[in-house]
Amino acid sequence: VWKNFLPLTLALTIWFISFPISLLLTPPIS
Repeated sequence: VWKNFLPLTLALTIWFISFPISLLLTPPIS
C-alpha cells in the first residue's frame, strides 16, 4: 500500500506547490 501511496502523495505535494507558483508567474490576461 505504501509503495503506491507514497509517489501519489509526493506528486500531489509537488503539484500543490508548483500550481500557485505558475499562477503567480503568468501575467493575467484581462
